[in-house]
Amino acid sequence: MMHELTPKNVKSTKSKQDVKQQDAEDSLSKKSLTKVQSHFLVPSEKLDKVTRRVIAPYAQIERKGLKESEQKARKYLDINRFNVFLDDEIDLDALLYETAMVLKNFTNSSGVFVYTVDQMKGEIVLMSQNTKNPDRHEVNIPIGENKVVAAHVAFTKEMLVLDDVQRDRRFAEGLKWIEAKVALCMPVLKPDGECHAVLEMYRTHAEPYDDDTVYTVVSVACWAGAAVHQAQERITLQKTAHLNSELRTLLHNYFCDLASIDTMLTDMLAIVKSFIGAMRSSFYIIDKEYFGDDVYADMWDDGWSTEKSKMPRKRTKINLSREHTPAGLVSRTGKKLNVNDAYKDSRFTKEIDSTTGTVVRSCLVSPIVDKHGVIGVVQLTNKNNALPFNHEDEMIFEVFISYCSLIVHFYNMHQKKIYHENKNIIYNDLMKLHLKPCRHDVEELMETNGILLPPSNFRTYDYDISEGNREEMAGLVCYMFKETFADRNFERQQLAEFVLSVLSCYRDNPYHNAQHAFTFTHTMFMILVNNTGYFEFAEVAALMISGLCHDLDHPGYNNNFLMLCKHPLALMYKTSILENHHYFLAKKIVEDKQIFSKLPIVDQERILEEMKYAILCTDLAVYFQLRAQLAPLIADQTFDWNDNQHRKLLKGILMTTSDLSGSCKPFGVAKANAQCVYEEFYNQGDKERSMGYTPLSMMDRRRSINQPAEQIQFLSVVVFPCLMLLQNFFPNTVQLMENCRKTQEAWHEEIETRGQRLWRQGESVAASQPSKILIKSCFEQDS
Repeated sequence: MMHELTPKNVKSTKSKQDVKQQDAEDSLSKKSLTKVQSHFLVPSEKLDKVTRRVIAPYAQIERKGLKESEQKARKYLDINRFNVFLDDEIDLDALLYETAMVLKNFTNSSGVFVYTVDQMKGEIVLMSQNTKNPDRHEVNIPIGENKVVAAHVAFTKEMLVLDDVQRDRRFAEGLKWIEAKVALCMPVLKPDGECHAVLEMYRTHAEPYDDDTVYTVVSVACWAGAAVHQAQERITLQKTAHLNSELRTLLHNYFCDLASIDTMLTDMLAIVKSFIGAMRSSFYIIDKEYFGDDVYADMWDDGWSTEKSKMPRKRTKINLSREHTPAGLVSRTGKKLNVNDAYKDSRFTKEIDSTTGTVVRSCLVSPIVDKHGVIGVVQLTNKNNALPFNHEDEMIFEVFISYCSLIVHFYNMHQKKIYHENKNIIYNDLMKLHLKPCRHDVEELMETNGILLPPSNFRTYDYDISEGNREEMAGLVCYMFKETFADRNFERQQLAEFVLSVLSCYRDNPYHNAQHAFTFTHTMFMILVNNTGYFEFAEVAALMISGLCHDLDHPGYNNNFLMLCKHPLALMYKTSILENHHYFLAKKIVEDKQIFSKLPIVDQERILEEMKYAILCTDLAVYFQLRAQLAPLIADQTFDWNDNQHRKLLKGILMTTSDLSGSCKPFGVAKANAQCVYEEFYNQGDKERSMGYTPLSMMDRRRSINQPAEQIQFLSVVVFPCLMLLQNFFPNTVQLMENCRKTQEAWHEEIETRGQRLWRQGESVAASQPSKILIKSCFEQDS
């Protein structure tokens, strides 16, 4: 096990001079901060105590404690009152009004009017002293130039100092509410330039406002605008953080299948409606499967807030193309909408809810989009306070929409999952129908109980099915299964149907066909019956069944070609593409035929697990890994039969030996097998050439003259090392080695007969790269 080394007793390399220099810099920095407050619009030393107190709620400023007598004398303003800016709920109007009262006293004004600005309606609203009363009467004045001083300042966003209000011809209505001699009207601007309020101070006597007074009022107004902005932003952040938390919880339950789409959407709509203060919320998911020009959608609607029912109401289909509604327009354009009054908007029908009689006024609508376009729409209707949706509502709504995109994407994936799950059920039923063997073949196999008398040389490694009748393969396989593992633990009927089904699932390829599967199974059978007691029942059963199933539905092309042409199997599996497919089909047939029905569940699971490992070991890329791990164990004599990992390495070599056993037959059979391999290779090479690729040498039909030399190379690099490893464990497999050696000699003779020069590795391969060529050749011979 690797351990992370942590350095200990590490001393600082900083010198004393560095420390002194750092201290000096820190000291200088502190001094500079006390002298220059860069984040103040007004240097603190120029402000008097009263001004600093007014600014205190809005910024950090140099503050010194007042003497006890001063604290008692000035009761008009409680500094602690402004600490509510740190609370969750802030009455900005109340604070603004109190600030105006402080400025009134400081500037020696006769009175002050405070107006808040309604950007949506384009009006200023006169604020009364009772700012906490939500039912207070509001007096509205349209924003515009001239006529009314406060409305003019809200429009121009510039302060006005009027030395003679009554004689100023620009403002026919003056201060609107009172006849004043002098006025100071100041806009409260936020950093983004938006006018939040207007402070209008006046004097009924003719004393004008001096420059120092104006300077102080400007300072307070600037800080008030900044504070309003910060407070609103903080409130919005708090709301969005809370909204994030609530939505994450809902999505977690939905993604973990703890809640249905109806329940989850109903809860989400209720949450966003509550956060923004809307009367109604609706969710539309566009139906992408619908063919046509119209846009159809599934709609979830939680109803009006006045309704008592909390049950979700879903209309199966809504044609958004034909509805002149905000949601329909957004679905077509893909653009957000913030409609102040949809009832008066000519683009939309005058919608009135038939149940509640509620008129659809303000709407906040947003599309949910992906790279293909609009996939959904969310709509909020009518704010509770009868006002249009503002910028803060849009920011909170944006957070909600980001979660909605995940929901719609997951919903669409879930719908596809349901579709493909049911499609697979149909395909499985169809597959079962076609996999069902002929009744006559099953009856014939049951009558003979396999094969009564195997061929005379059946229990030798030289035997090949080509010597007899290929129709006897199913019977001989049942015989081998019965001799090794299926005597008492398997039903004869199920086993017969299983064997016939597996053999019928091999394609009519030149090499990777049912005959190759039989040869593999026979070699495995020979090794196991001649070396009993080494493996457990589950291991023997898995090795035999895997041998029969190891190339199920092989297409006649190797893994590299499937990746090259982006075959669906190559998109399903990262490695050992064909081998994973073979195991998938083997498992499918095993489960359909229920051949393990008499075995305990533990044994069934163990055999399937062993089968998967065994079939994946037939990938030659895996073989080289196993060989590299097993060889040192043999050389060091450290192989342990009780070590499960050691046993797995050996079982992998058993699978490779059986897979390559076609090259270990008498030369006539081995040569015929090689010709079949080359026929498949050349077919693949022809395909690759038609695709614009240059095929590998072993797959190039134009280089067929190299077959003998390539076979000698393949036997030397792949087959011999595998047989040598196996012989260390089972010496009675020496016949495989002898046949392989004779085959190699026969290929040499063919070369001599043809007058060809013998292939020599040193002459054809650079000395610095032998291993790459060897591995490449192994992939070329992928069996």
